[in-house]
Amino acid sequence: MKCMKHDVTCLPMKRSKKISPLIKEELTSRIEIQERSLQAYSKEIFENIGQVLSFVKLQLLSLQSPNNSETDKMLDSGKLLGKAIEDLRNLTKQLSPDEIIRNGFAHAIICELKRLDEAGFCNSNFFLEGDLINLQEVKELVVFCILQQLIYPALDIYNPGYIDIKIHYRKTHIEIEVARQFKGEPLFLDVEGLARIKQRLNSVNGTITYKDQNWNTLKITINI
Repeated sequence: MKCMKHDVTCLPMKRSKKISPLIKEELTSRIEIQERSLQAYSKEIFENIGQVLSFVKLQLLSLQSPNNSETDKMLDSGKLLGKAIEDLRNLTKQLSPDEIIRNGFAHAIICELKRLDEAGFCNSNFFLEGDLINLQEVKELVVFCILQQLIYPALDIYNPGYIDIKIHYRKTHIEIEVARQFKGEPLFLDVEGLARIKQRLNSVNGTITYKDQNWNTLKITINI
């Protein structure tokens, strides 16, 4: 009986040692990647698609005879409908955590920006320098999640914001610069928001600050 009692009391201690902050961060990041994208802008997606479909429907209903003018309208309506369907298809594609780990956060964030730009949610610019380095899995996920988090406040289907991301791969670290604008004004992180990202980056040996007192640009450093 004493041995059984001893085993029961020791088991939780062994388990608690195995659950490291990095494992918790990886699990959090995986859930965040799966939930955030569509949740963040689904309303704007379907409002925009709905408006296009309604317009196409009205155009098609107005057609009475197959003359040249109305044939052109049909072609224009078909193009609008095709674009609406393509936008919806692209925006509902989700990057899986395994894809981000396999291809790297830089490739993943390029894909994210490209599809958002093409659908009209933002205007973006991306610059990549240096040889890509495969990071530890949790680092790839955390960095992607933070960049994704910084992108979303600039998204608006009616008033697209501007996002500029520069990634520099160095021998000992990675430097990431992020500049954001919405309605012609820079987007700033408040003190609490900056502190939360700092805490998260700390788990993967990274830091975040504003670049050289330039409050328009955030600088993230990930030590390799």
